[in-house]
Amino acid sequence: SANTLPQKGLIAPTSPATVMRVALSVFGAVAASNPVGKVLQLLDSLAQKITNEGDAEGRQYDKFVEWCEDNAKDLQHELDNAAAQVEELEAAIEQAESGIETSESRIQELSSSIAEDEAELEKATEVRTAERKDWAKADKSLAETIDTLTRAIAMLKKSATGFMQLDRTAVGKLVGSLSAVIDGAVFSTHDTARVKAFLQAQQQESASVSNDGIQTIIEVLEDMMAKAEGQRSEATKAETEAKFNYEMVKASLTQRGKQQNKELNDSKKALASHQESLATAKGDLETAKKDQATDAASLQSLQVDCMQTATDHEASVEGRKEELKALAAAKKVIEEKTGGASDRSYSLLQVSDQTDDDQPNVESVVQMLRMLGRKQNSMQISLLASKASSTIAANAGKDVFAKVKGLIEGMIQKLLDEAQKEAAEKAFCDKEMAETEEKKAEHEEDIDALTGKIDKADASITSLTNDIATLEAELGNIATSQKEMDQNRAEEHKDYEAARSDYEQGVEGVQTAIKVLKEYYGQAFLQQPEVSTHSAAGGSAGGIIGLLEVAESDFSKLLAEVEADEKSAQSEYDAQTKANKLSKAEKETALKYKTKEKAETEKELEELKSDREGEQSELDAVLDYYSGIKKRCIAKPEPYEERKRRREQEIEGLKEALEVLENETAFLSVKTVKRHI
Repeated sequence: SANTLPQKGLIAPTSPATVMRVALSVFGAVAASNPVGKVLQLLDSLAQKITNEGDAEGRQYDKFVEWCEDNAKDLQHELDNAAAQVEELEAAIEQAESGIETSESRIQELSSSIAEDEAELEKATEVRTAERKDWAKADKSLAETIDTLTRAIAMLKKSATGFMQLDRTAVGKLVGSLSAVIDGAVFSTHDTARVKAFLQAQQQESASVSNDGIQTIIEVLEDMMAKAEGQRSEATKAETEAKFNYEMVKASLTQRGKQQNKELNDSKKALASHQESLATAKGDLETAKKDQATDAASLQSLQVDCMQTATDHEASVEGRKEELKALAAAKKVIEEKTGGASDRSYSLLQVSDQTDDDQPNVESVVQMLRMLGRKQNSMQISLLASKASSTIAANAGKDVFAKVKGLIEGMIQKLLDEAQKEAAEKAFCDKEMAETEEKKAEHEEDIDALTGKIDKADASITSLTNDIATLEAELGNIATSQKEMDQNRAEEHKDYEAARSDYEQGVEGVQTAIKVLKEYYGQAFLQQPEVSTHSAAGGSAGGIIGLLEVAESDFSKLLAEVEADEKSAQSEYDAQTKANKLSKAEKETALKYKTKEKAETEKELEELKSDREGEQSELDAVLDYYSGIKKRCIAKPEPYEERKRRREQEIEGLKEALEVLENETAFLSVKTVKRHI
């Protein structure tokens, strides 16, 4: 048997062959000729074999069921993890696709804006160039007009005071110069007509002009020059403002172009990063889905195999029950229906008609028993020899054969009972030792498997803890960075507001000062008398106004620069804030799933530890029982094999003694059988 433990000192039952041999030795030819009894023995042996096989199959099935449950649990856990991973990867893909869409839209928007700004700057430059050219041409014309009027006024003033008489040559030049000037759009029709009349009069040889007429023409020309100077001043101011506006537009577009190009490069990098993340996530998702499908197929195959095995086991159990039922029915029929026939055909011989001459010589049997007792050092056989001798002495002339035979058969039965008892103990020890060692091995195997799973869960928890700590640290860094950015942006905006206010006030102050100076010195130019103790410092005022205009241009340019810097800084801040939000969302999603996975793994770890503690408790109980059963089954003063050998020799000796008696009754047995037939 597979469960038999061939350890020295264990109690093993006497084999059925040995017991049968002893029984046949007792009953001799009669028992050997009983086929019905043999059939009953074979039926019992076959039933026991089928029962033992059923027990072994049941233990194997229980172990198989446990294996199915463990593997199904592991595969289901893998499927749950795969589902969580698929969900996480799908979320990552969705985020990456959203990032790609946002980046592509932003790239298109920035590219379009950059192209529009470049076109706008190019157009503004063309317009500015044309404006500058027109202003230069007009300023030159006005400068020439003012110069001509100045010279004409000076000539007329000298003529009016008598310091110089106008000759025809001078008058001709004056007429030629003024004729080219008075047609300008800046002069009124009335003034132009008066000057033309004066000029036409001067061209006549007989014409004469009074001082009052000359003074009137001088006033007209001075008014015309004031208007020309005013127009020139306005044109210069307009030119300055146009230049300032162009510089502001150019600075703003240039600065915005730099910022947009930087943001465009960042968007392209972000697009490449999102595309890479998308490709990686899709590859991982494909792998995860394949693993998920493989695990699902494995789980389904496992369930099918386990269910099929369960069905086969049920069929096997049912078939075994039917077979045992059939064997029991056959045995019952044989025992109920063939008892009488067997007794008549194979019963022990009747010896009631034996005579004194038929009794065997039992003295030799007593002598054999004594020799056997001394040889085997058996107190029981020695006592049997003494009882047989006493029986012969006390029953002289009576049926000594039957009494001695009864003593020997009783001893044989006693030895058989002892052998059966030891065989039952041996079977019990073999069964309990085998089952206990099998349970011990199963619990140790389960504990090893649980320990491996616990170690794996511990490692997974450690890895997840590190990942969570890293994500939390990165989220903390993002929050700290965003907070610092918010503070810096607030400080930068505050500085911008202060600078903008200063520059705007500076521009306003300079423009007001220029206006005041121009208004005063413009009147001084028109009203200055020919002889005076004081004259306005027109030349110095012109220099001051020029410096103020330079300051105005500088302030305006700096104002445009700080506004462009503020816009650039705000745009950069907005872009980085958006990137931080996207990164924060991604990391928070990863943190959420990893925290969930860690919690599930920790829960699984607690269950595994609880299962291992349960297995360890059961193993401890098995080990305690194993220790007790070893003391019962192994700690024997005499090995079972030695006891078995000695008992077989005793039975063999008793068999020889019976042979002596049986030889005396063999003839009677044959006659009795014939008589019954």
